[in-house]
Amino acid sequence: MDFNAKNFVYVTVPFGDFMQSVSEGSKMYLRALSEDQPAEQPANLNIDFPQLADDFQLPEELSLVTGNAFSSVLRISGPVNMWLHYDVMANVYCQVIGSKRLILFPPSDVTHLSFAPGSSSSSVDVFSELESSSISLEQTHPHEAVLNPGDILFLPPLWLHTATPLTNLGVAVNIFFRNLESGYSSGRDVYGNRDLAGYEKGRQDKSVE
Repeated sequence: MDFNAKNFVYVTVPFGDFMQSVSEGSKMYLRALSEDQPAEQPANLNIDFPQLADDFQLPEELSLVTGNAFSSVLRISGPVNMWLHYDVMANVYCQVIGSKRLILFPPSDVTHLSFAPGSSSSSVDVFSELESSSISLEQTHPHEAVLNPGDILFLPPLWLHTATPLTNLGVAVNIFFRNLESGYSSGRDVYGNRDLAGYEKGRQDKSVE
């Protein structure tokens, strides 16, 4: 999937039909939203899928994440790549079913990976370009992680990342959490990815000059 090119469409289908299609190898991707107020509230696994809530528990070692959780997102995917992007809020990615390969880059690499000014997404196909050596390893610093069922990966704020499935069916839960005491977006932020309030204010002040 390429967020900038929008080479995908949003559709609404019954959950059973979606799971059937994915199990048959269809290139589909579910990113859960709030059931009651998808445009107003962040996703919450306990509220949106109460029948699954007791089946997913973070270990006690991640009590910081649990105590500062912003959203918990159910993700179910077929053989679909997630585009290269970064999130403003820290999060942990918990693989439940299937396996996935992720490539991460530190924030300092953003100028070498075709991010447009003000954009948090890039159209660079990292996996093919790393294979063909189109991405300079002198200018970028890729880190690779392979997640299997039960694995949890910490994604620091602003770290660029992309993912590709290693199995036809993948199920994961992505938990965004507040790693700062304050300073997050001054407005509504359903996805936990709006710029920090200080940055937004600074950009507005600069545009006024």
